[in-house]
Amino acid sequence: MNAFANDRSTAVFPDWNMGPADAAAPSTGAATALRFGRAGASLNRQELADMTAQLAIMMRSGVDIATALQSLVRQCRRPSMAQVLSEVLEAVEGGRTFSQALELHERSFGPTYVATVAAGEASGQMAHVLAQLAQLLRGELRLARTVRSLLAYPVLLASVSSLVIVALVLFVLPQFAAIFEQYETPLPALTRALLFFASELRSHWWLYGPLGAAAIVGLAGLRLSESGRRLWDWCLLHAWLIREVCRMLLVGRACRLLGMMIENGIPLLDALRLVRQALSNSMFVDLFDRLEDDVLNGRGLSATLIDSPIVPASAGEMIATAERSGKLGEVTRLIGEHFEEEGEAKLRQIVAV
Repeated sequence: MNAFANDRSTAVFPDWNMGPADAAAPSTGAATALRFGRAGASLNRQELADMTAQLAIMMRSGVDIATALQSLVRQCRRPSMAQVLSEVLEAVEGGRTFSQALELHERSFGPTYVATVAAGEASGQMAHVLAQLAQLLRGELRLARTVRSLLAYPVLLASVSSLVIVALVLFVLPQFAAIFEQYETPLPALTRALLFFASELRSHWWLYGPLGAAAIVGLAGLRLSESGRRLWDWCLLHAWLIREVCRMLLVGRACRLLGMMIENGIPLLDALRLVRQALSNSMFVDLFDRLEDDVLNGRGLSATLIDSPIVPASAGEMIATAERSGKLGEVTRLIGEHFEEEGEAKLRQIVAV
């Protein structure tokens, strides 16, 4: 299947986007940003989640896939989404399987989605697999909304505080400078530095203004470059205060996705490749590269996970237990759910402080 043939250089996600994201986005950084495969221009995550949930319900009710797709096409309000689903329906009516029809629009649905549907077809549990996909997509949307809502107030507060500080330095402090000069009182070093800084900015605004704008543009360009993205990803996973949250959320998402695919019969190596393609944080992409090499060389996953500084130690130990018990898929999915919940709770604690 083409979903397994993508070269490693095409890897994406979260990003936290939480940053990491191209996808990631930020990410806002731990979130970001979070993505499920590659998002196409014709379907957004909410539409895909709703569509998948409706398909699962109809198929559990005994409706065949072609009839279910016809119903979805009639419900579509956006022409672009209706076009994608109409072409999928046409392919199904032309004799293709549902996964083969989805593969024609892999950019819209993502390789992970296509491969999981194919596994559901092979196992005869299509309705169950679609329900799992819908739950996963809705979980990611819920987490993204939670992160945005939790960060909205701190970001607004920081922005307003920055504007107030700039106003004080540029307009208020200079008013006191004349008073200080009248009394000829020795000023503390910090006060003198602030007065000098304010005077410089007011006197040479024509120089510092363009320099500041150039610095912002330069940082934005660096963030979009490969080296800048890797630096940003590293900072998200190592910066004090947010590193634990980012690691928990990224490990949680990766493990939940990996566990779901293994449970649905996707071979471990293919599942690792698909999860890697769904990640945007370069540090985690590198980690899954190493995990792929371990599997290719006949080793398990736990050794690399335990040795990795960006993976919570307990996650590696639980994976080792799962490998010994033969329940890798189920345990990995449960690990993912656990760390996503823990990461969200930790984020709430940080924001509350």
